[in-house]
Amino acid sequence: MSRRLFVPLMAALLVIAALGAVAAVKITEAPAVTVVPEVYKSGDEGYFRIVAKLPKGASKEYLSLVPQAEEGDLFLLTMRPVVAKRVEHKHADDDDAAQGPPDQVGDAVTIIGRYLKPGPARLAIRSRNTKGDLLRLTFTLPGGDVTADATIRTEWARQYQWSLWASDPNGEDPYTQYWNLAVAPRYGLETRYLGSRSRSRRETPDLYSVFTGAAAIQETLQLELLNTTPRRATTDKTAVKVVENVPLSTLQGPQVKSHPFKEMLKGRTPSLPALASYIPDDQYGVFFANINKQIELADLMDEWGGNLLRQVESSAQDFKVREKVSKQLCLENSMLTRMFGDRVVADMAITGSDPFLKEGTAITVLFTLKDATRFRKQIEKHYSEAAKTRGAVRSEFVAAGKRGMAAVTPDLRVSSYLVIVGNLGVVSTSKAALERILAVEAKQQPALAQADDFRYMRTIFPQDAKEEDIFIYLSDAHIRNLVGPRWKIAEARRMQCSANMGLIANARLWFKTERRREPTMEELVAGGYLGKNPPVCPEHGAYAIDTQGEVYCPVHNRPGKLTPLNELKLATVTPAEASQYKDFVANYNRYWTQFFDPIGIRVKLGQNIRIQTCILPMIENSWYDGLAAFSGRTPGLVTDSAVLPRTVLSLRGHMAQDWLEKSVLGDKRVYRNNLKLDWLGNEVAINLCDGQILFSADGSAAGLLGREVGRSSSLEPLVIGYLASAINLPTYLTVKVNDPKKAERSIPELFRSIGPKNSGRDELSLETYTLETHRGKPVYVANFTLFVVKLRLYAAVVDDRLVIASRRDIVTDLLDASAKGAAKKVVKHEGNVELSVYRSAFKQLEEASSISYQEDIRHACQKNLPLAAILMRNLGVPSTGFGSTSEALRGYQPYCPSGGTYSVDEATGAVVCSVHGNRHNPKQPAFSDQSSPTMRLINSLDRVNARLTFTPEGLMTTVDIQRKPGK
Repeated sequence: MSRRLFVPLMAALLVIAALGAVAAVKITEAPAVTVVPEVYKSGDEGYFRIVAKLPKGASKEYLSLVPQAEEGDLFLLTMRPVVAKRVEHKHADDDDAAQGPPDQVGDAVTIIGRYLKPGPARLAIRSRNTKGDLLRLTFTLPGGDVTADATIRTEWARQYQWSLWASDPNGEDPYTQYWNLAVAPRYGLETRYLGSRSRSRRETPDLYSVFTGAAAIQETLQLELLNTTPRRATTDKTAVKVVENVPLSTLQGPQVKSHPFKEMLKGRTPSLPALASYIPDDQYGVFFANINKQIELADLMDEWGGNLLRQVESSAQDFKVREKVSKQLCLENSMLTRMFGDRVVADMAITGSDPFLKEGTAITVLFTLKDATRFRKQIEKHYSEAAKTRGAVRSEFVAAGKRGMAAVTPDLRVSSYLVIVGNLGVVSTSKAALERILAVEAKQQPALAQADDFRYMRTIFPQDAKEEDIFIYLSDAHIRNLVGPRWKIAEARRMQCSANMGLIANARLWFKTERRREPTMEELVAGGYLGKNPPVCPEHGAYAIDTQGEVYCPVHNRPGKLTPLNELKLATVTPAEASQYKDFVANYNRYWTQFFDPIGIRVKLGQNIRIQTCILPMIENSWYDGLAAFSGRTPGLVTDSAVLPRTVLSLRGHMAQDWLEKSVLGDKRVYRNNLKLDWLGNEVAINLCDGQILFSADGSAAGLLGREVGRSSSLEPLVIGYLASAINLPTYLTVKVNDPKKAERSIPELFRSIGPKNSGRDELSLETYTLETHRGKPVYVANFTLFVVKLRLYAAVVDDRLVIASRRDIVTDLLDASAKGAAKKVVKHEGNVELSVYRSAFKQLEEASSISYQEDIRHACQKNLPLAAILMRNLGVPSTGFGSTSEALRGYQPYCPSGGTYSVDEATGAVVCSVHGNRHNPKQPAFSDQSSPTMRLINSLDRVNARLTFTPEGLMTTVDIQRKPGK
């Protein structure tokens, strides 16, 4: 690194990490010094600079210093050490001589800050280490304009930019990006450290999401945003080229056809939930067998702290979706509701037109009522409370000839509309959505109960109280809406507008910080706080700031509570939007070459929980292609017949015959050794046992392995994956055999076939031999040697399985169990691939898994630190206000999953988490908090089993969560 770069970088690091570096001295009394500051003042902008010499002898060891205002209107103070200049050899008494080696920090500091009001001022240079004042400076700030030295203003801005870099080194936080793009140019500074922020909602799947069906749902819904460019106002009217908008009606959605459901329904008469007769056929539906099942699910979500399919995912951002929606609807799950629930409500359903709960959506809840009078009184009570405590305005209305009542606030924090028709109760966040329900009730629009795809799905998942408590369905028409031009472009515009409001919120925060008051939109625009070209709402809404300091748009409302898509009108689109949508459709039509994929999910609650997902039919070119190639589109028998009690994870699969012929039987090494594999069966399993772990891989590693198995048409992914597991944990591979005796004789040749070709070199070799028999069965050994590293694999045939293990005792334990005829109940399923996690078997692995989980939590927690540092250190927000300020700014509340708090460390000035430290000094607990919702969940588990099956209907996944008795 050059010296020119090193000096300011070192200085900045010292400012940020320590806010000044000086010598440690024993301070008895801080001397007061009167100084004359250098000042730049123009209008409301005032800047001052003071170079202060520290007390004599302050250069023996570094202290962490901070400037603190004691009198006067001083704010946004920065401090840096004075760095001695590199000079040529001079006389020792020359004033310009460096006081020590060249480029060394001297015994003075430069304080630069901002002020608005003139008058007397005093600040202290305070030591964080000794908690004492090193020096006090008194001075007077002038009131008139002083513009002789504009470098003071630039120097302050550069120092502030460096402090942002220290708070957010990768430049990924939106505030950092805003400041660098909109504010820095006003000071003549270059933008720096701008990270990239993806607009995609799509993530690479891990093994768990593949087996639970979450990855398939993600593929089917195609929720990633169009890559539309944010719109900005232009100041050059002559440069505006008038471009004709494109009528929305000219855009065609994906032309993928629907499955022939009428033909498929022939001879089948499904039983349907009653409330499906009131839900529009192009909306999703969530059906509860009765109100108690909704309460049971809510309790379970509270107990487990999250989503049933991804309950142990590490997250440190709480969007409070459930709380937000229940308060919006005025349907909080009160004790009174629990007391009379099933006496007033029979069954219940939830519906909506889109899945964007986090961003803002229209949600409607339907009830079959047993006592409509008591239900109305309960809702009226909630509306009265909302009016009294939250400022909601109550009103009555008429929709589709039916009288209703509502409670609504302008910010839509409360937005609840109620209509009761006979024994049907409907509560919705959107009047437009409620009117659609009433139109279906009046048979003016088609109902979900009439949709052939829904009726067919109900034949695959028959309505059965023994098998189902909750049923979720995403219809063919619903998914077509999601990928259609109106929904796709309207959502892109909503998110554009939301991003614009985020930008304005950052500008508002910066204005309030440097002007010490709330701004108006006019001031933000006129003052250049939004850049040369302020953002413009795609629907031409005029942005404003309410009395609470929240930015809103009259068309799209505000982030996290955006106007539902069903209420947005869209008649024309820009040529750019039309072009981008056409590109999306072209790609979609290539990706989905056969049919749309309706989705059905069935949930059974209780001591054990079962979640079944069916997607009709599964697409081509998906993440599931590898698994389909490996196991075939036709399911086979998958069993756990060779699972030891100490097994912690078992991945079992049915092997397709064509994959066997291409990858195993067609392997050149097999032909080279003339190895006969006619004894090979069609079922394989990789099992990991409890033990001391050496290294770990994240969840996506196993998912990538599964994908490569199908795509490479070779054994290499399986062999590499198995050997990596064998080095790390006690591991064994089992393969079903059709002829046990032939399989046993073939073991030595099998090892030689998969081993290295004889090269005559000692550094890479393989030898095979036989150990003494166990229970009358020979145990074979393959000894792989790479330089001085040896890996031994042990093999034997146990019943109808070839077992290859990394430890001899695994083979002998399986042989012992076979000889004793242990009464183990073998679990058999029709399926393609199955993943089982045996939580009760975690013993030695407990500590490693706990530490790994704590690492995930720490990483999630520390993602909040840049925002915390920006708000607390750069903008002066107190730690007590961090959560609420973040929620208003970002739409979520950052939190530490381990219960830590974020604050400025008094000793260093760095922002830290009390549990996890920060990125420079990370720490974490050795063990998880056993009282946390997640650990209560994990400790309650006995086994989690996820099975994936390719059926003629499509993709079927089944997740069985078995809990310990009494949990």
